Amino acid sequence: MIVSITKIELNSYSKIIAFFKFNMQIIEELKRSKCKKHKVTGNWNLKVWYTMTLWENENDINDFYRNGTHREAMQQSGKFSSKIESYRIQKEDLINWKEAKKGFINP
Repeated sequence: MIVSITKIELNSYSKIIAFFKFNMQIIEELKRSKCKKHKVTGNWNLKVWYTMTLWENENDINDFYRNGTHREAMQQSGKFSSKIESYRIQKEDLINWKEAKKGFINP
């Protein structure tokens, strides 16, 4: 199993609505995809958001990331975020947020 963890830092508070619009659509697509589990959390300042998903293999991840709303969001991501980071680890289940955030340079 593969855990994919992403950190998105919004450019400004004015971008929250655009971010939430895409994020809600992406979560709906996740529910219909081959994703096994997912979770989302934000920092106290609401400008930094994290997503975590669990997948069986790289093909399932890539099929999701390169299609639908996620693809559209990635194409437009520069409008609401200047900093997006992600990494993947081999785990049998989702990990806790404290552990997940350690994988980024500035959690």
